[in-house]
Amino acid sequence: MASTNDEKTAKLKHGSLVRGIKNSVLLFGGNAISAVISFVITVYIARLLSVSDFGSYITVISFVTLFGIFTDFGINTVIIREGAKNPEDTHNLIFSAMGLKYLMSLASMLAVILFALFTPYSFEVKALIVLMSITLLMGGIGSMFSAVFNIYQDMKYISIIQIAERTTFASFAFIFLIAGLGVPGVILAIIIAAFVSLMLSFVLSRRIHYYKLNFRPILDYTILMPAFWFGIAGLLGTVWQRVDTIMLSLLTNMTQVGLYTPAVNYVGIGDMAVLALTGAFFPIVSRMVHERRISKKELSKYLGYFAVAGLVIVAVTYAFGGELMILAFGPKYAESIVFINILIIGFAVNLVTIPTSLLLDATNNQKVHVLNATYLTGVNVGLNLILIPALGALGAAYATTISQSLGAALGIPIALYVLRRSHYL
Repeated sequence: MASTNDEKTAKLKHGSLVRGIKNSVLLFGGNAISAVISFVITVYIARLLSVSDFGSYITVISFVTLFGIFTDFGINTVIIREGAKNPEDTHNLIFSAMGLKYLMSLASMLAVILFALFTPYSFEVKALIVLMSITLLMGGIGSMFSAVFNIYQDMKYISIIQIAERTTFASFAFIFLIAGLGVPGVILAIIIAAFVSLMLSFVLSRRIHYYKLNFRPILDYTILMPAFWFGIAGLLGTVWQRVDTIMLSLLTNMTQVGLYTPAVNYVGIGDMAVLALTGAFFPIVSRMVHERRISKKELSKYLGYFAVAGLVIVAVTYAFGGELMILAFGPKYAESIVFINILIIGFAVNLVTIPTSLLLDATNNQKVHVLNATYLTGVNVGLNLILIPALGALGAAYATTISQSLGAALGIPIALYVLRRSHYL
C-alpha cells in the first residue's frame, strides 16, 4: 500500500543526520555516474571536433546557460526551504509558483534569442543558440517538478533522472556525431535529453506528492519576496562564476574557449560533488535552524572539514589532475594544464564557504549573498576585461581564482556577523 503525503511527512522528522548522509551519498553517486558519462562524451566530442568547433559548442552551452537563472530566479529555493518545514504544503507551493515559472522560462527563452542576434558570433553559432534556447523552457518547468524530491528528501529520484538525462545525451550525441552532424547534432542531443528529464521529473514527482498543473501566473508575494533576493544572488553568482567563458568567446576566439574548457570541466567535477552535498543538506539545515541555534563550535568544525578537503583537492590536482585530463582530451589541449592548476585553487578556497552559505539561505538571510555577489561580480568582470585581452584563457583563469578567493575572505566574516546578529549562531 502506497504511503500517504502525511505518512511521508512524518518520516522526515526522524534521523536527519543519517538521512542527510544517505542523501549526500545518493546525490554524489548520481552526480559521479553522470560526471563520468559527461566526461567520456565530452572527451569524445573534443577529440572528434577541431579546437575551434569545440569552442563554438562550449560557447553555445555557456551563453544559453547564463540565462538559466531567469527561469527560476530563486523560486525553487524558497519552495524547497518552506516545503522542508511543512511538506504538507507542497501542493500549494507548487500550484502558486508553476504559472509564474512557465512565464519566466518562456521569457528567458525569448531573451536568449534576442541577445544572440546582437553578438559578434558567426551565423552558425547564433542559430545553434536559438535552437538550444528551448531547453530553458523545459528546464525551468522541470526544476519545479524536481523540487518535490528535495522537499521529501528522496534524492534517489534526482540521481535516477540525472543519470537518464546524461545517458540519453551521450547516446544521441554519439549517434549524431557518427552520422556527421557535428556541433548541431550535439545540440540536438541536448534538447532530446532535456525533454526526457522533464517527463521523468513530472511522472516521478507526482508519485511522491500529487499536485495539479497550473500554468496561470499567480503573484504569491510570500514566495516572490524572498525568491527575489535568492534570484539576485543567483544571477550575480552565475555571472561571477561563468562569465569567463562568455567573455573569452567575445574578446578572443573559439580556440581560446576550446583550450579553456578542459580546465572548466575538471573543476566542474568538483562542482557536481558540491551540488550533491548542498542539495542533500539544505532541507535538513532549513529544518534544523527552524528548531534550534547552531553552536560556534559546530560551525567551526565544518569550516575546518571543508578547508582540509580543499587542501587535499589542490594537492591531488597538482600531482595528477592536469596530466590525466590532458591524457583524456589529447595533446592538442596541453596548454590547459596551467589553467587547471590555477582554477583549482579558487575552487578549494570557495569550498570553505559552503557551511555559512547554507546557513544564510536556511535563515532567510539570502540578501547577504547579494552583497557578496555584487562586488565579486564587479571584480571578476573587471579583471576579465583587463586580463583576457592581454593573456587570453590564462587571464580568465586568474580572474576567476582571484574573485573566488576574495569571496571567501570577505564572505565568511560577513556571514558570521549576520548569523550572530540574527541569533542563529
